Amino acid sequence: MVGRTLADIRDRLSELSVAVGPYRIVSARTGTPPFPVSGMQFPDRETAAEAASVATAYRSALRRYDPRVTVHGLIVCEAPWGTDAVRTGPSSLPEYCHTVAGALFEVLSGRHRSVEQAVIDSYLEAAEETENRERLCLAMLESMATALAEHLDPEVQADTLREAAGQLPRKPSGPEPVRDAVADLEAAGLVDEAAIEPAAAGPGRCARYITLQNYRPSLSDLRCPVLPIAVELLRRTSITPQMAQAERTADGWRLLVSLAGDQPAEGLSVVTTTV
Repeated sequence: MVGRTLADIRDRLSELSVAVGPYRIVSARTGTPPFPVSGMQFPDRETAAEAASVATAYRSALRRYDPRVTVHGLIVCEAPWGTDAVRTGPSSLPEYCHTVAGALFEVLSGRHRSVEQAVIDSYLEAAEETENRERLCLAMLESMATALAEHLDPEVQADTLREAAGQLPRKPSGPEPVRDAVADLEAAGLVDEAAIEPAAAGPGRCARYITLQNYRPSLSDLRCPVLPIAVELLRRTSITPQMAQAERTADGWRLLVSLAGDQPAEGLSVVTTTV
């Protein structure tokens, strides 16, 4: 690998694990923990969720050297003390971020190595600077949004995000996909409060202005990482979304969001302010 190595990723997994803990990472297909998390235990769901996305990145990188490495959808499970039973718990902000990150790592593997490596490098650098679990998980999404925006053209970004969304559980396609997508981001803790209003005119279909209060993914006052919004929309519809306008508010962002239809894809990972 160029940049950070597989050994660096293994070291990070070791830092996250504990000798005895209630959480494990298992394959959604087999129900058993695959390498490199076999035998590892974790103290809480947030730490285990971070480890799951790190392990996904590790296995994605490893497949470049050995194509026989199996693709596993990794999930976090809790095992009560003294039993082998597992149960899932409610989604948290770290778990949501790392679930999305894991799906993207699987898509990036082998096809967009420069993007994959940029994300791994950025995440490991952030892990050296802070131990705040929420800040680290947000850094993962922010680095993914930045890497996709810098390395892939809009159409390839659209294909990548659509495939990643397809690896996540499908969401019902209702009459208001934008409203439903934002509601799920609120439930996951990525935004405190959101207001949605119809746009008189805009590119594509179902144009909506959304105002996000305390939207936690952040790059700068001029650049908004909208990748989570795009992924949530693509979990509901195959029509590529478009986020062509962004305005910084006192406590968040105001975005113009639409379903692009036959319009060119735009603003899927990062949107720059228009004022």
